[in-house]
Amino acid sequence: MATLNAAIRNNYKKSYTKKLRKEGKVPSVVYGKTVGNEGLAVDAQAVDKLFRSEGRNAIINLAIEGKKKYTVMAHDLQFDLLKGNVRHIDFLEINMNEEIDAVVPVILKGAEQVETGDTVLNNQLSELTVRALPNNLPSAIEVDVTKLSIGDSIRISDLAAAAKDYTILGDAEDAIVSLSYGSQETAAPEGETAADTAAEPTSTDAAE
Repeated sequence: MATLNAAIRNNYKKSYTKKLRKEGKVPSVVYGKTVGNEGLAVDAQAVDKLFRSEGRNAIINLAIEGKKKYTVMAHDLQFDLLKGNVRHIDFLEINMNEEIDAVVPVILKGAEQVETGDTVLNNQLSELTVRALPNNLPSAIEVDVTKLSIGDSIRISDLAAAAKDYTILGDAEDAIVSLSYGSQETAAPEGETAADTAAEPTSTDAAE
């Protein structure tokens, strides 16, 4: 379990949160049954390193000012759309013996084998919501697309049977990924060839 240090934040003014970000901190909040609701600030570099090594759904030992410790997960992340860095984090206190819902990224396995010529993979769902005990949450869900043919799709129901330690939430018939032909160039009107169309005189030609 990764440890992340946090400082208590009592100032919620916009000017102060802006100051924290300039100092390399991420304004945050933690809430739960025993912790209540408390404003925090965590180190941006430490957060980035933690998520890179442990994943988005990492179980975190949150040490508030080196004293109070809580087992949490990052329940909600807000990103800077331009820079891509985390702007705010909602930490949720968790019970390791109780199931929770979490968003998990979908990774397509074998995409390069089926995206050949004019075939295109359509990734309709890049994330899935799953329910599981904290220790059973997957860091990602791999979807093997190598056996797809044109017109085929993989739906939530296709993955649900193989999910042993977690439940995939959502409509069972929702498509995660499908394989289709790429967009085609607009065809010439029926009975005409591209050469016929190109040979037709323009209004300028007719006037000359």
